[in-house]
Amino acid sequence: MSLPANQAHLVVVGLSHATAPVDLLERVSLPDENATALIQRVRTEADADGAMLLSTCGRTELYAELSPGSTAADRLPGLLADLSGQRLETLRPHLYVHTAEQAVRHLFTVTSGLDSVVIGEDQILGQVKDALQRAQQLDASGQALHRMVQSALQTGKHVRTSTGLNKAGRDLATAGIDRFERHVGSLAGRHALIVGAGSMAAVVAAALRRAGVERFDVANRTPERAQHLADTAGGRGGTLQDIPRLLAAADVVVTCAGGTDIVLDAATVRRVMAGRPDRTLFVLDLALPRNVEAGVAAIAGVRFVDLDALASGEPGPAPSDDVRAATDLVTTAVDEFMAGQRIARVGPVLAAMHSSARTALTAELTRLVHRVPSLDEQAHDEIARALRRVVDKLLHQPSVRARHLAALPHGDVYLGVLGELFAPADTADTVDKSEVLV
Repeated sequence: MSLPANQAHLVVVGLSHATAPVDLLERVSLPDENATALIQRVRTEADADGAMLLSTCGRTELYAELSPGSTAADRLPGLLADLSGQRLETLRPHLYVHTAEQAVRHLFTVTSGLDSVVIGEDQILGQVKDALQRAQQLDASGQALHRMVQSALQTGKHVRTSTGLNKAGRDLATAGIDRFERHVGSLAGRHALIVGAGSMAAVVAAALRRAGVERFDVANRTPERAQHLADTAGGRGGTLQDIPRLLAAADVVVTCAGGTDIVLDAATVRRVMAGRPDRTLFVLDLALPRNVEAGVAAIAGVRFVDLDALASGEPGPAPSDDVRAATDLVTTAVDEFMAGQRIARVGPVLAAMHSSARTALTAELTRLVHRVPSLDEQAHDEIARALRRVVDKLLHQPSVRARHLAALPHGDVYLGVLGELFAPADTADTVDKSEVLV
């Protein structure tokens, strides 16, 4: 796809829980080294000024900042497929591609929690921030991409402080625990096991405490981190090899370990359940790629919830009033952001307009000197000042109006006309590309 000259050079290519099944999202989820390689290849092979990968349990999205008029957007789906080890034909039915204002609106909506598996969940703010930081570490954030992401983060924070969406919407851990409580009642007094000790595990621990779980154990690849989190609830920490021992005492197990390996297999769960036939085990898998082997769901006495189940929509949506209020805030923020970008674009055009007027004025003053050689220096300077004042006054109101009209939703039309009238083709190279999103 070719991006129109002097229009948006921001492109989003991705797939999410809304367009793809979880098993495909799982296969497309990139480990750190592949994510880094993808960003670097986008920079070199697509000649991108910036690139960012947003990869969460509900989406994998590649953002690229391309030069105006670039045709490199065509390469992005193939690069995403290549680095995820998938055939492009497999991904294509589930991919979406957004450019220009669509791309801006999409990220603002995502960052505000309106496009999450659980509407209003808070983790996406941190995930977008982390994605930007990764891009910055690779010197790949790009000026325009950086500005757009920062504005999206500000909008996301505004939505959460100005509406009830963050209260009505729940993070994935809370949604999964709520699902259990609707089936069996309160989890107060029950024993839990958390597999993983990263940021998601901390969210899980907080959700378990809110649900009344007073003690939980933690298993993790790094036992020191496991023990540190377990100490907050008087529990035990251990390695992944300790899972069978820790699982035997658990009523609830929540898995959120990073990496690509299954950490809870069906054979282990079957052995543990054989020794506790009268106790139900609740298993919540929040990891992508999955931590729990598929066969666990079929074991007697196990109630299993994963991202597929959460995405199915059983937890009710946030109240419509909060969703509408959040959507309105996002719409306003996108409009203001796009207006700002259009106003930034009008500067070089106005500079060309003023330059054209000054060139004409200088030419006429030179002509006057040749036609009236008797004109003394004082008279020449007075005439020059008078003509400059006339030009400035004539151009002042059009300049003010041009900035106003450029900010309007269809400001591109006015910018295009103004550019055709006053900006010769060779001035296009003087426009700061980092200022152009539309």
